[in-house]
Amino acid sequence: MARFNRIYKELSIALEGLKKGILEIAITTSENTQVAKLLFQVFELEKKTDSLYIDIGKTVFELRHLTFNEILDNKDVKDYIHSIHSIQQDIQTIEKEINLLRENRVKSRMEEIQRYMRRGNYTIEELRVEKDSPVTGKEIGKLKIPSGVIIISVIHHDLFAMPKDSLCLTEGDRVFILGSRDKINEAALFFSPSKHPA
Repeated sequence: MARFNRIYKELSIALEGLKKGILEIAITTSENTQVAKLLFQVFELEKKTDSLYIDIGKTVFELRHLTFNEILDNKDVKDYIHSIHSIQQDIQTIEKEINLLRENRVKSRMEEIQRYMRRGNYTIEELRVEKDSPVTGKEIGKLKIPSGVIIISVIHHDLFAMPKDSLCLTEGDRVFILGSRDKINEAALFFSPSKHPA
């Protein structure tokens, strides 16, 4: 009986994991479908805009004998311009919705990663490269930071950068590192003015 209970428990855990995986796939597919539909709407609206630009070009060509101000005052030209502005606003609204969907997906992924990191006593910290820091002017590949610490990204000259070995750190750079809390505290010493070798 105890053996049966153990098998039943293991099977329940496996089924729970399977259900979670299926739900994750369903949510991801749903999000991807929503984004794909919205992208298609943007594509259709951009086609309409292109068509309106062609129409406005034809109309302006037909009115070429008029002055510029007279062309701008033409009812058809005004209608085309109004339609184009309206479509551009619709595109911006849809693009905001797409970005929101993508941000929500990334946010949920990040929250999940953070949960797992906390369980393992890992964290991500931001370290700033200071003026007299031993890492200032050094390439990432040549830094001697503690083992168990990984540089995952750098904000270099106000731009996001992947941590390539050849990237030379400069004062004010923001370096994001992943590692256990004690190792991160050790690595932080390399980024502030100190006597530690980099």
